[in-house]
Amino acid sequence: MKEQLLVTSATGKTGFVATLHLLNDGYPVRILVRSRNARATELEKRGAELIIGSLTNYNDLSNALRGVRRVYYCHPFIPNLLANTALFIRVAEEQGVEVVVNMGQWLAEFDNQKSNHTNQIKETYKLYEQAGLKVIQFIPGYFADNILFVVEFAIRFGLMIAPLGKGRNPAVSTEDLGLCIAALLKNPEPYIGKRLHPTGPTSMSGSQMAQVFSHVLGRKVRYVDMPLWMFVKGAAKSGKEFGVDMFTISQARHYFTEYQANKFDVGGPTSVVKDLTGKEPDDFETIVRRWVAHSPYTRYDFFGWLSSFLKFMTIPFQPVPSVRELERLNQ
Repeated sequence: MKEQLLVTSATGKTGFVATLHLLNDGYPVRILVRSRNARATELEKRGAELIIGSLTNYNDLSNALRGVRRVYYCHPFIPNLLANTALFIRVAEEQGVEVVVNMGQWLAEFDNQKSNHTNQIKETYKLYEQAGLKVIQFIPGYFADNILFVVEFAIRFGLMIAPLGKGRNPAVSTEDLGLCIAALLKNPEPYIGKRLHPTGPTSMSGSQMAQVFSHVLGRKVRYVDMPLWMFVKGAAKSGKEFGVDMFTISQARHYFTEYQANKFDVGGPTSVVKDLTGKEPDDFETIVRRWVAHSPYTRYDFFGWLSSFLKFMTIPFQPVPSVRELERLNQ
């Protein structure tokens, strides 16, 4: 019989895709989610065992980990990652978990990071090393889906506006990340103790990404470099649409500084996706075509266009916390 698996943050980007693949392959999958939302319900209908609870609660973790030998642990984008991960490790040891696929972060490979979230991820690596758990550190760079916010203005106005500077990124798709996680849960042994850095096939600049949008949309799309202060305002204005809160924004402003310093392109593309899944990673055009196919902005109507125009014009006037207040969230 196939072993019982647990996927945390199963309604998130990577957890949802990984769970779908595991269920399709006949694995018994338990998911720990914060609420019975549409995605959780879909996974439950497909056969997942649903447990509603919190990664920050000892009893919820104990219930979720009971009888489980392999876990995908993905801490949500909330504060106190270090303390919460320490609690997870404690409960995992108590419940006899054998293998953890841990969602780490590429930037945690570098010193002198300004993001407290990143520095706490780096500290968790030490906690895992001290524990008796077999761990695979899964450390993707900047997800392609994190650039999804550009789609509306690219389609409506031919502008790809983002604070990428001269940085390049071998953007990796959420679909490939989920596939890799599922593969690791199914066959973890060859990768225990390793840090795996999955990427897309090609490093691209913002201008090159805009050229891909031009090709897919059949119209000229121009890259416009966005100042970080404008990004903070835009993220605050559209945060609800993308599930982004001010804590996430307080970290993302540091991530974009590292992006502009080309940290996400250090080492270039890797073969991790192909090694784990047997398929070539999605290229950026495949990713963009997927975005456009599911985007509501491709259906033209005047009031929709006007709504986008007003959003664009009012971004500079969006009230946001000061830099000092954002840094308080980064403690």
